[in-house]
Amino acid sequence: MKVVHIAPTYFDESSVIGGGERYPTELSSWMSKLVDTTLVSFSTRRQTYRQDRLKIELYPVKQFIHGNKVNPLAFRYVQSLRGADVVHIHHIHTLVSDLGCLAGSVLGKRVFVTDYGGGGSLTLNRRLPVFPAYQNAIAYSQFGLEMLPAGLKEKAILIRGGIDIGKFCPNGIGSREKKILYVGRILPHKGIDYLIAGFRLLNRTDYRLRILGRVQNGTYLRDLRQLAMGLSVDFIHDADDQRLVNEYRTARVTVLPSVHTTSDGMYTSVPELMGFTLLESQACGTPVVCTNAGAMPEFVDDNSTGIVVPQNSASAIAAALRETIHWEEPLRQKRCREWVEGLNWESVAARHVAAYNC
Repeated sequence: MKVVHIAPTYFDESSVIGGGERYPTELSSWMSKLVDTTLVSFSTRRQTYRQDRLKIELYPVKQFIHGNKVNPLAFRYVQSLRGADVVHIHHIHTLVSDLGCLAGSVLGKRVFVTDYGGGGSLTLNRRLPVFPAYQNAIAYSQFGLEMLPAGLKEKAILIRGGIDIGKFCPNGIGSREKKILYVGRILPHKGIDYLIAGFRLLNRTDYRLRILGRVQNGTYLRDLRQLAMGLSVDFIHDADDQRLVNEYRTARVTVLPSVHTTSDGMYTSVPELMGFTLLESQACGTPVVCTNAGAMPEFVDDNSTGIVVPQNSASAIAAALRETIHWEEPLRQKRCREWVEGLNWESVAARHVAAYNC
């Protein structure tokens, strides 16, 4: 079997890197250990190279439709489908996705799709019958499955996960610091302002809050720094993978406080389709606090590996922090680790391959 994954997101340093970018990259990498796998995406110039067993094909972008970097205008990538048995498209609402689906169908390929929310303003599926050409949609959360268009929801498959449990794991010897951790992009829908307000209500001067993430909204960052005045809050924007894992391993609890409606009234229907941060933290043996936004409650064993709280509530976050920072270390680490083991990437990739063969 030869599988070709198509990810419309632009591959360069200016790209917005979130779950919608990481998921197809991780999935295709782990799948390459099982079957012949190619990841197709886009950049400034034509490139072909390998990362271990994964073949990566990058195609040049003529322009971005309405300036949207998740909706590139490109056509040459269609040639990469010729030798494929299976085409797996990532994102529904982009021109690249629609063309890839229609071309794959015409060429007699089995075509699948996974969505991550958002997309472009110009697509073909609003005018042409693209969705019937997909064999199945594959969702990685029940919440994401329910968000699919009707034509795809009725033939959707749920495969939850995944997480690299080899990379994200407890170190067995390190001590926990009096530290509360946030990992994610600096964006208003991430609800970090509620976390800082909750940390203030916690009123524990012996604890510090560490915020790790790339800045996607400078104005929001300035607001957060102002909100954190007088508190022990660190902002780290350049952490590499090694530091990220160490931060998880040494924290008492990780918080992902995302919201559907931000404090300034902006609404998003898909704040979290999964929440990689939750799985990464639990894989390192560190419990989590998250809101009930999006799919996050699906990835926490409430009151065992973490606590799910209402959105937009600093007081609820503070109450959850008061509880989780006192959870017994050996037991919580064991529970967290056991919870995520079934969501590991090796199993997730194998379940995808089985779905392709159905």
